[in-house]
Amino acid sequence: MRHSASAPDCLPRPEDIQAALAQDTRPLGLMDILRVLRLPVQHKAWLRTHLHDMAVAGTLLHLPAGRIKASVGLPDMARVRITGVHLADDRVLSGTLLIRGLVEAPYASGTPDRSIRLSTPVADTAADILPLLPDDTVLARLRPALGGQLRTGRILRVLTRASRTGLPMTDCPPYQSEPQPTAPPVTQTALWSCDPRVSLPFLNLETGRTRTAPGTILLATLPSEPSADDDISPAATYAAELSGIMGNATEPGMAARLSLLTHAVPETFSHDALAEAETAASSVAALHGQPAPPDREDLRALPLVTIDDETAHDFDDALWAEPTDTGWRLVVAIADVSACVAKDSALDQQARVRGTSLYLPDRVVPMLPPALSENACSLLPGQDRPCLFVDLSVTRQGTLGPARLGRGLMRSAARLTYVRTQTLLSSGLSQKTGISAQETQQPPLPDPVVLKNLHALWDVAQALQAEAERRGVEPQHDESWLVTHDAQGKPVSFAPRSTLPTHEMVAACMVAANTQAAQLMQQQTLPGLFRTHAAATPGQPRPTARYSAAPTSHAGLRLACYTHFTSPIRRYADLVTHRALADFLALSPLATSTPTQSTALARPSLPEPPAMELEALASHLNMTERRAADVAQACLNRLAAQVLAPLTGERVTFHALTSTRHGLRMRLTKTGTPSFLPWSAFPSGTGACDTSLHGGVASRRSDFAEARTGNRDRDEHVFSAVLIATCPSRGTVTLASPVHAC
Repeated sequence: MRHSASAPDCLPRPEDIQAALAQDTRPLGLMDILRVLRLPVQHKAWLRTHLHDMAVAGTLLHLPAGRIKASVGLPDMARVRITGVHLADDRVLSGTLLIRGLVEAPYASGTPDRSIRLSTPVADTAADILPLLPDDTVLARLRPALGGQLRTGRILRVLTRASRTGLPMTDCPPYQSEPQPTAPPVTQTALWSCDPRVSLPFLNLETGRTRTAPGTILLATLPSEPSADDDISPAATYAAELSGIMGNATEPGMAARLSLLTHAVPETFSHDALAEAETAASSVAALHGQPAPPDREDLRALPLVTIDDETAHDFDDALWAEPTDTGWRLVVAIADVSACVAKDSALDQQARVRGTSLYLPDRVVPMLPPALSENACSLLPGQDRPCLFVDLSVTRQGTLGPARLGRGLMRSAARLTYVRTQTLLSSGLSQKTGISAQETQQPPLPDPVVLKNLHALWDVAQALQAEAERRGVEPQHDESWLVTHDAQGKPVSFAPRSTLPTHEMVAACMVAANTQAAQLMQQQTLPGLFRTHAAATPGQPRPTARYSAAPTSHAGLRLACYTHFTSPIRRYADLVTHRALADFLALSPLATSTPTQSTALARPSLPEPPAMELEALASHLNMTERRAADVAQACLNRLAAQVLAPLTGERVTFHALTSTRHGLRMRLTKTGTPSFLPWSAFPSGTGACDTSLHGGVASRRSDFAEARTGNRDRDEHVFSAVLIATCPSRGTVTLASPVHAC
């Protein structure tokens, strides 16, 4: 029990202490904090106790990393987002849960979120904490780190809870194939979440009222009142009341619906947001054919072109280039979404919640309503659109010279696709890329000015890519897959997405524009978001890029600072950058010149949001970006389970990626989707974790056979296993050793 220290006569309020500590980022000890709070030294013990209580209450989580020195001795507290809840063993009544989460990185730490395992809440607190679901956030007290082991912690209280209504459930246990829809109706006594991040059974509280066909997707609600039984095990707190029926997991469109629902992605816009979008669209339409507004440069004479995928409708960026005496002039024009979406409006609030557009095989969930994303903000050919542009000079060596950034009015000269652009350029690039004109169909040639622009874009992109290679940038390979559906909307096949040289051409131009925007924001200390990427370390060989309010380096691109600026229709971070730049352009005409030196331009004072507000926004957008990737992968997994279902009982091949303590991580060769083969699939654990063979990717006891394939990747190993079961509702497949599969 802690003994309370005597309080000073004039007690600072907690909010006063928080405000004082948030004023700076320098590390502070107890004596430093006393001086900041203007307290006498005799109140040192009281301050230590008070800071401890504030830390346990979670009120110090917003402080910059390292703000309070470790010598103060405060407990290590963190906000944790739950990522998985499972049974620690097969016995529901054992009471032990395996709870996993992500620790949100402290403000200004520059570190990514890290995984953690949380202990099962004890009986005294279980009633207030359980049941936990993915995307709940909790306040946890972390235990000391032990070498390279996974960090552990104890949950103190729940901060926010994900929705407890409309949860999709199935009667199919994990790792079993779902029954056919023609099976006779049954009464479900136990239900399992369609979210594979939860693998423990839910007690059906309405077994006497519902009989449905096996495999039916049901909607359920968790009871609002916890069980009054004090002796109930933690796993037994998971119970559900049925509230509706969705249909069968293999119905067309169900994979996307389940993926969106299990991750609580908003799909509709409010009436106010839609009305604001229509008003903004009308304002943009009124610009067509009119003289450019005084605050915008008229770019309509430039034959700017958009280059996107065949299925794209949200055209964010347009390009134009021409050769100069020293290299090239490159203009990158970006849709000015900030002119259509007012900050803190109903439309802006809903875009911020979404964070990004989601692209699934059979649908798009846009960040902005279609009236903007596919119309008024999209750079449609022949339509006048407000834009922000970067006018760059690129040397023949691919280095960036002086540049201008401004607000403009543009008109796209052509809507091109990557494939068509590659075809138009193929005659001149056949020797460089191995693509001949005879291998592709020849569409009608566009305007000669457009064709000349494409060749200039190719040349400037080649120079930019050569410079990136000299910086040490490694080429990135698109590992995404395309899904083909039949006429009824059923998935029938998966194929790797091909990357054309024109993809890399456009990407090089986007990197150049983003780099110039980042340099201007850094030099002028504009309140925007930067894109950071930590260097690889032995403990984290593949760190992910993330957003931050602080301009730190991007190791992947080998750049001192970088931002996202070129996709404001589909990424909220880009919209934040646009607003910072647009505000600066409106107040300072000198902002149209981007110096190559780090000297800041004289400018009027701009209202800046608090740094912690920007960092909180960065943390939210990191979460929405991760959520979008998870939803897209979950949808592919569910479609893959449908495609693989006819192969149940047969051998399938997979790429072995890496081994862990618990099994083998892999990627199925037929669908490109990830899977996992636990060591328990083998008859003996002897030597199961010996990774001395196969480059450290497989165990010495390889009871699965290595497949003979002629196109196997050199750095991966292809093996075969027996497909035991598929579960389209959860997007999981179950594999076993071909030697011991029953």
